Amino acid sequence: MWTIFLKLCSVFLMLFLGFMARKRQLVDAASTRHLAALVTNLIYPALIYSAIVRGFTLSQLWDNRLLPIGAFIIMGVGFAVGQVCLRLFRFEDATREGAFLFQCTINNYSFLPMPLALVFGGERAVALLVFSTIGSELAVWTLGIYALKGRKLAIGELRHLLSMPMLAISAALLTLAAEQLLGTLGHNPFKDVAQLRDISTSLLDGLALFGKGTIPIAMVMTGSRAAGLRPHHLLGRDTLLVAGLRLVLLPFLAGVLFIKLPMDPAVRQVLLLVATMPSAIASVMLSELYKADADFAASTVVVTHILCLLTIPLWLALWNVT
Repeated sequence: MWTIFLKLCSVFLMLFLGFMARKRQLVDAASTRHLAALVTNLIYPALIYSAIVRGFTLSQLWDNRLLPIGAFIIMGVGFAVGQVCLRLFRFEDATREGAFLFQCTINNYSFLPMPLALVFGGERAVALLVFSTIGSELAVWTLGIYALKGRKLAIGELRHLLSMPMLAISAALLTLAAEQLLGTLGHNPFKDVAQLRDISTSLLDGLALFGKGTIPIAMVMTGSRAAGLRPHHLLGRDTLLVAGLRLVLLPFLAGVLFIKLPMDPAVRQVLLLVATMPSAIASVMLSELYKADADFAASTVVVTHILCLLTIPLWLALWNVT
């Protein structure tokens, strides 16, 4: 467990550097938003595309199809638990209920587990994590938005599934499908013709190098956002309830489910890692956008990210994820 804690501390060091950059006014709220747009729309999609194309064949993705399914199940279990809590507990108002249900459903499924996946399993684990985000993104723009909008969902909200990360995943799948088709036909010019092979390899290497900026920039961006939060009632009942559900009950339920299911150990490792994550920082922005309780979302983000320094090593040690 000590080794896991040290590895987690190396991740939070990057968060701390982003926090200090904001406090020392090296970045501000506007530049943080610009970094978020840069990572989301360019750097992260480059990582997604290169990781999938370089790391898998179409048949290998099919063999790992439990990843996006499992990620959606993690969010779905959180959604179900949140719905039960809404019936058991009285909340301040509808905006608090929406933010609470979102925080139970969606966690920090991408940027925070990514450096941990890199430490534990190398670039292969990062590629598996990236593939799992298909299920997570689907959960955000269905179950998550349903929660924030007062348990209503307009069909138009599904347009957000056409985000740059999702388009990068689609492009990677199309590339792998084209490669398989060309291989079936017996001639793949991008592999058989030396010049085309060199060009395609060089382009992929460039995208991969560009995409590697995702982790440090995302961590700095996340630290900067945390420094800009002004949450209230950090120790309120609802905040502590989210922390207990998000960091204790939901990882426990995921562990019971995924440890019993027959699956590739690398797939299980990624899903268990995702299940331990704290509340999503993006919940603050989405709560503001959809007029849910953004202050409450901010407080749960701060509390769960502090406490996960203890809970993540405990869970990963218990499950022997190393």
